[in-house]
Amino acid sequence: MNPQMSGYKERGRRHARKYDPLGTVSFGVFIVVLAIIWFNNPDLPNQFISYFKSFEVYGRPVAPPAQILYYAATFSLYYGVWLIVLGALRISLKIGVWNTPSNIAEGVFLIVLHYYILDSIRTGADFLTLVAFFIVGLGVAIIAGAIGKTMMRQY
Repeated sequence: MNPQMSGYKERGRRHARKYDPLGTVSFGVFIVVLAIIWFNNPDLPNQFISYFKSFEVYGRPVAPPAQILYYAATFSLYYGVWLIVLGALRISLKIGVWNTPSNIAEGVFLIVLHYYILDSIRTGADFLTLVAFFIVGLGVAIIAGAIGKTMMRQY
């Protein structure tokens, strides 16, 4: 056997992903946050249906009503706080530590998105500006998380 290949396989085993129970917990929290928002706003499905039906009237996607944006902002705040707590749990419990930078970057992004959604509702800002911020902010969060993951794997 080639000695270089055995070293390659050894490095691959060291960096192999282990089971991450906090990932499953995070999915559960995602479902709970959605359920809380739904239970507090029982008319939510009807509002979404009428919003999507408005596409037929205008012939194109339009900005969602303020109420739907408010639900999105609420979800962003709750789930963003959870992701930051999840990052802290990962560090303290030493479970899935490689995901900590991504979790924290995504949490900060969602909390800032919450602020921008509420600000756009309050000021009546153009919806496309909010979409542009979302795309740029998501890209920055992904890059920050990837850089953080790379740095975490080196140590």
